[in-house]
Amino acid sequence: MKDTLNSTNKSQYSVLLSVISFIIIGGLIYSLILGDRLRFQDEGHYLRMANNLIKHKIYSYDIYAVHPTAFHPPGYALIIATFLWFGGGILSLRMVNFISLIICVYLLFSILKRHGLDTGAKWTPVIILCYPVLFFTASTIYPQIIATTIFVSIIYLTDKYEAKTSIALLKGMLYGVLILISPSFTMVLPIMLIAHFILKKRLSLIYILCFFLGIVIILTPWVIRNYLVFHRFVVLSNNGGKTFILGNCENSKPNKGEGIDISRYDNEIKRLNLDEVDTDRYYKKKAFEWIQNNPKDFIKLYSLKLLNYFNYRNELATKSEESKLRDIVMFLTYYPILILVLIRIFLIKRYPLKNIEILFLLFYLMSAFTNALFLPRIRYRLPYDMLLIGVAATSIHYLTGLLNKKNNKN
Repeated sequence: MKDTLNSTNKSQYSVLLSVISFIIIGGLIYSLILGDRLRFQDEGHYLRMANNLIKHKIYSYDIYAVHPTAFHPPGYALIIATFLWFGGGILSLRMVNFISLIICVYLLFSILKRHGLDTGAKWTPVIILCYPVLFFTASTIYPQIIATTIFVSIIYLTDKYEAKTSIALLKGMLYGVLILISPSFTMVLPIMLIAHFILKKRLSLIYILCFFLGIVIILTPWVIRNYLVFHRFVVLSNNGGKTFILGNCENSKPNKGEGIDISRYDNEIKRLNLDEVDTDRYYKKKAFEWIQNNPKDFIKLYSLKLLNYFNYRNELATKSEESKLRDIVMFLTYYPILILVLIRIFLIKRYPLKNIEILFLLFYLMSAFTNALFLPRIRYRLPYDMLLIGVAATSIHYLTGLLNKKNNKN
């Protein structure tokens, strides 16, 4: 029996190490092939903000580093600036993403093993490897992979440790860093707050207060900076309004992003000479006005965007990066994960959902319903796809068990 367990563990860890090796070696080779080439406009924006921090000591969006900004939160730009300051380049930034992906693979593997889902844990790295959009995203100068790793780390801490105030404070600080990298994670805060209760059936007011204290510790310097610069409170960014209007106006489409025509609003902003903060508020105001004046259109659009959350492709603003082959690969890799999750739901009566599976699914559904209020994009969904992979892996775990039972009977 002991030899069998040792053999199983060796098999699981050999798969894990094989996938990790592939990611690090493949990531290095792919990064060398890409060189310093940037494929998306936002990559250049992040690099520019990081360079402005280093060279001009200002968090600015523009080329000449004149106008301070809070359009993007500073989390990812600070990470980039740190590596650039120490002499790193584009290659090192890509490799940071690939290393983050490796950490995420290990954390998800460990979470499933903790819950006795050994076969699921073994399959988790394989499914991640067979979902190439994660590998592709790691090769970009985008924050999604680092954000995913921090997100999964918070879940890992919640799952591993009891309700200690020190852990709650640490989780709050990590969550503060997370929303300074990607503010969209604020939309799953309600699930984050009850995550410990879902997993441990314990929760206290002190624990929640310590969690919020951790968030406040991280956000306070940024909020103070914004008040000194703009003379108004900006908690995270001035980007939410634009995202909101893109997803809620007369020209909004369920699968379209930056290409949506909002010129009538932009022209009005220029006419009124609004600054960044007031522009953000103007976009939000106009989006809410459209929703109030067009409730039926809003409900229809919201429903389509909710369905589109589960789409295998998006219309990209960077047309050169659109590819039929990439769409086919995405179709053939995303929907099998969804099918495995549906099979897991089908098996609920025989194998009730574990608490960790419930948490993963709640995060995914919360993300779907809240993202539909804005712009459902695949890159915004990726952190939650990682959790969906965890559920898909548990499906394989139980299916394997059923097949083994059937074979033993025969």
